[in-house]
Amino acid sequence: MLVQAGHQVRVLGVYLPNYPAPDYEEDQGVRVWRLRRSNHRFSRLPARHQLFRTVAGWSRRGEIDLVEVPDWEGWVAGWPRLPVPVIARLNGSISYFAAELGRPTNRVTFWLERASLLRAEFWCSVSRYTADKTQRLFGLRSGPRAILYNPVDIPTDLFVNTRSSKQVVFTGTLTVKKGIVSLVKAWPRVIEVCKEAELHIYGKDGRTDDGPSMQAFLLSQCHGEVAKSIHFHGHVDRAELFAAFQKAGLAVFPSYAEAFALAPLEAMAYGCPTIYSRRGSGPELIEDGRDGLLIEPDQPDEIADAVVRVLTDDSLAQRLGAAGRVRVIKNFSAQILLTQNEAFYQDCLSNFRQHQID
Repeated sequence: MLVQAGHQVRVLGVYLPNYPAPDYEEDQGVRVWRLRRSNHRFSRLPARHQLFRTVAGWSRRGEIDLVEVPDWEGWVAGWPRLPVPVIARLNGSISYFAAELGRPTNRVTFWLERASLLRAEFWCSVSRYTADKTQRLFGLRSGPRAILYNPVDIPTDLFVNTRSSKQVVFTGTLTVKKGIVSLVKAWPRVIEVCKEAELHIYGKDGRTDDGPSMQAFLLSQCHGEVAKSIHFHGHVDRAELFAAFQKAGLAVFPSYAEAFALAPLEAMAYGCPTIYSRRGSGPELIEDGRDGLLIEPDQPDEIADAVVRVLTDDSLAQRLGAAGRVRVIKNFSAQILLTQNEAFYQDCLSNFRQHQID
């Protein structure tokens, strides 16, 4: 997106020695460097130093105007000041997701992630919810400079009259966090009313909290006609996934924790009626009852009722599908987000340079 708009983009990361990619390559105009670290448990420390030295060299030579870093793992913790601003973009840190799921946070990870955010001159977030949650979690005194949603590809080649009202789609890694267990628990109640309904699950297998295969666990919970109506497709390429969105009568994502959920918006972009979670950034992305439905992921009965409501009301399904696509086009298209990101970067640069003069 930025490269196509005429900007130069460099990506620098730290990888294990056996990571199957070259140390340097160009990918659609983006220059990518991969620094290698050993498998030793303490190798992250010298890797962090090497990362800083590389970025510092670029900045001193005037090769870059700014540095953007993710919030997870706190990669810029302890960095000295540079001639260019450091910007942190929140997509959900390790500590953030641990807090969302009520799980303990590693103290070192928490310290690094907090120190990294405090080191950054500016920060932005992919959702207001994630910004507010992160600010409270780490005790940050200043708020985000901007809320910048992730862009969604908008398809233009939609087919007409190809949607099957009986097919329900779920996409995502099969983990508790994604709400797949709640959805499968809700499914028998759906089948009682909509006997021809089919649940199509796309995504790689994950693990239960106890360790075994999540897909195997889900299959063990289903019997008879319920089991026959559930179809696991595993990981598929994006073309097949988008074809499923275009054909399905409904997409359901009862997630427990997301910083910004791309999958529901991709389904909406294809005009597929969508049910998403009331938690996290859900209310920011979907206006309940207008361009989608929001549910509580802990309530299988509520999920089932929402699914049945859409599958048995063609008028509602058509209205939600059309309104959802319009919402994505208006708020999450690449061109709109490109303009917002460019304005954000320029604002940060101007502010940073002004403070250097002062």
